[in-house]
Parts: sequence; structure tokens; C-alpha cells
Amino acid sequence: MKKNVLFLVPMLIVAVLLFMLRATGMTAHIVLSVIGLVVLVSYALATKKIWKCPALEILHRVCYAIALISGIALKGGCTFAPMPIAHKVGAVLFVVLLIATEIHKSIKK
Repeated sequence: MKKNVLFLVPMLIVAVLLFMLRATGMTAHIVLSVIGLVVLVSYALATKKIWKCPALEILHRVCYAIALISGIALKGGCTFAPMPIAHKVGAVLFVVLLIATEIHKSIKK
């Protein structure tokens, strides 16, 4: 439970700050994305053997990857029309699945 809280709080803070792009600016957005990636990977490595619901764990990581990769493509000058939509949908799904995963973990003790 302690690892879950130590992961959930920083990831929610990072997610909220990422959604505040206009207030933080692009440089902070990129730095926060990298910080979120480091937190996500380190948590995955620390808790891989005790995943309560592997499908949810994998899905919220995939959504973060979609948001991250589409964001990199957008910053790189990609003009493919669905790319901004994929970026936003991936980000929103990540937060929703992150919260759902943590709720599921707390219920399924």
C-alpha cells in the first residue's frame, strides 16, 4: 500500500501539471513528461510481481506511452491530423485508468 501512495501522489501531481500546459509552458511540459516516465518505469519495476490487475496496469502505461509518443511527434512537427486527438485522448485515458487502477487495488486487498 505504501508503494501505491508513493506512486499515485507524484503521478497525479505530474498529470495535473501536464494538463496545465498554458500555465507551465512547453519546456516544463517536456520536463514533467520525462519525470512522469521515470516515476512510471521505476514503479513498474518495483511492483511488477505484485500487480493486482495486470490488464489495468498495462493499459494505463500504454496510454501514457501513446500520449508521450504522440507528444514527441507533435513537437517534432508531425502534421498528421489525428495526432493531437491521440495525444489528448491518451492523456485523459491515462489519468482515468490510473485512478481506476488505484481504486481497484485499494478495494481488492
